[in-house]
Amino acid sequence: MSKPRGVPRSVPDPNDPRVTEARWQAVLRTARDAIISIDAKGHITLFNPVAEQMFGYSAAEVLGQNVNVLMPPPYHEEHDAYLRRYQRTGDARAIGRIRSVHARRKTGQVFPIELSVSESDLGEEVLYTAIVRDMTERLATEEALRVERDFAERLIETAQMIVLVLDPSGRVVRYNAYMEQVSGRRLADVAGADWFTTFLPERDRDRIRALFTTALAGDEVRGYVNPIVTADGRERQIEWNSKTLLDGAGGLAGLLCTGEDVTDRLAEQIELHELQRGAQERARLADIGAITAKIVHDLGNPLAALSMQAQLILRRARRGDFQPVTPVQQPAEQILHTLRRLEGLVHEFTDFARDQRLDVRSIRPRPFLASCVELWQAFAAERDIKIELAADASLPALRGDEVMLRRVLDNLIKNAIEAIDRPPGVVVVSAAVPGPGKMRIEVADNGSGVPEGVEVFKLFETTKPDGTGIGLAVAKQIVAAHAGAIEHFPRAPRGTVFRIELPLRD
Repeated sequence: MSKPRGVPRSVPDPNDPRVTEARWQAVLRTARDAIISIDAKGHITLFNPVAEQMFGYSAAEVLGQNVNVLMPPPYHEEHDAYLRRYQRTGDARAIGRIRSVHARRKTGQVFPIELSVSESDLGEEVLYTAIVRDMTERLATEEALRVERDFAERLIETAQMIVLVLDPSGRVVRYNAYMEQVSGRRLADVAGADWFTTFLPERDRDRIRALFTTALAGDEVRGYVNPIVTADGRERQIEWNSKTLLDGAGGLAGLLCTGEDVTDRLAEQIELHELQRGAQERARLADIGAITAKIVHDLGNPLAALSMQAQLILRRARRGDFQPVTPVQQPAEQILHTLRRLEGLVHEFTDFARDQRLDVRSIRPRPFLASCVELWQAFAAERDIKIELAADASLPALRGDEVMLRRVLDNLIKNAIEAIDRPPGVVVVSAAVPGPGKMRIEVADNGSGVPEGVEVFKLFETTKPDGTGIGLAVAKQIVAAHAGAIEHFPRAPRGTVFRIELPLRD
């Protein structure tokens, strides 16, 4: 019968054997390790529930049996002799220590354990108690970690790329064998040294320190190329990628950098660029030859006409025919018109024939495009055509030759206006950033479009009766000199879009 509520329970006597036994049984039941006791002869006197689970025996099966039933060879055969020797000499090998040994389950399976044995003197009897911990999972985990570390270490040391670790101050923590090979410096000689003063050219140190600070703040560095100085004073160009390293508490431990030696590749690219430049120069010279032939042909008839008009003026002058002046005025005007056309032709020829050399400066896209549009507003208004500008003031600055790029835009805007055969019309000049490091400029019209099969950037290819076919060829050269590209495509439902893509950097 339970006690009524509110009646205080009696405090158990700590010296009561029943209390001691209850506590001991609670320990045995709740312990996470196996607890096994043996007497002086090595017979098992205690086998807790965890021991039953660990070894596969029930307590009833092993109580009173020799403890060596739980041991594999050679412990199985040696244990009794060891116990007698200890009782005779006091020379302890396991008692009072923590040892890593092996045990055997009922199934015969041998497994690793951590063993701690203590001795209790109960008057005329001696009791040995072992705390046994199954180390199978822990050792398997440690082995997996060891294999993983070994794999990572071998991967780092055999990788044909630089693996470098810097601490938050920029000191060298470690690098791999490939870095030793590239730099000519052993890690043992430079560990702890400042990376910037030891490995970088003086001209680049401040710039790379700033980049290092940015990377430590969490911004990944990808594809950044800068030189390192080798032990013999040479420079090798390295393409870097980096990421922050964290310690066990989540704090900043440093920077992990991987690098590829691109010195030879860059040299090959420069050589290839020179070969391509040579091929382009030969093609340009061939075009210049074609231009020369074309100009000679085009100059023939105008020069003949000029000669005839000049002779007519000379004859009339000799006869005193300048009163009235009208008969002289019309031939003179024809001469002037023809000369201006020839002058324009020669000017375009000169633009195409010469190498495009750039005066590169920072250009603000919106003000630049606005000035280009403003120049052609009056010309467009005469034809009942509107020019619209779509360029945000927040666009990043562009690096280029403003004079050269203005000539390209003037050519495209003028062509767009002249292409509109059904006023009223609209020409839209726009600018945007389509992706990292790029600027896109478009000139779109709602005119008649480019006829199929016409290659507008090809020399002498033109859709205008009085066109020379040189203007867009020159525009393409200027854009190419800026490391950019120009193309055109139809605009729905009518018209053409000319698109220029330029790098934001030099």
